[in-house]
Amino acid sequence: MAHARIGRYEVLRKIATGGMAELFLAKQVGMEGFEKVVAIKRILAHLAHDDEFINMFRDEARIVAKLSHPNIVQIYDLGKSEDTYFIAMEYIPGRNLSSVSKKARRMGEKLPPEYIARCIAQACEGLHYAHTRRDIDGKPLEIVHRDVSPQNIILSFSGSVKLVDFGIA
Repeated sequence: MAHARIGRYEVLRKIATGGMAELFLAKQVGMEGFEKVVAIKRILAHLAHDDEFINMFRDEARIVAKLSHPNIVQIYDLGKSEDTYFIAMEYIPGRNLSSVSKKARRMGEKLPPEYIARCIAQACEGLHYAHTRRDIDGKPLEIVHRDVSPQNIILSFSGSVKLVDFGIA
């Protein structure tokens, strides 16, 4: 059975669906056995013709593509497939801070303060980088995330912290 495709990416499975977009695990396949695993964020069908939302989505891709920092998700591609836009980005195996915190509470545990401080410090490093980023001519990009929340801070299984979802930056 053939896998579904989004643009040049082969969808492996759906990761999540939110109010405005859905997220897929996918891979880009190239020559000589080249493969790159990515996350694909695709606009939901009912928003695919909402010009204001489409512009915000495209802006997110353009803004984050200008950022290269270990605490900010990397954007690889902006595309359009089957009449809807998508963003191909770094896949971060891990969980968001919100779900980690909720699981700890359900288990009757608290996250250690030094762990929380480390997560917040790394998120702040990414935010500082974005806030102070300049273009190639030295002009400030004036990027402000505007949706820093536990669900937009990803804790990777390898120990890194990444900011995601610059959708309203």
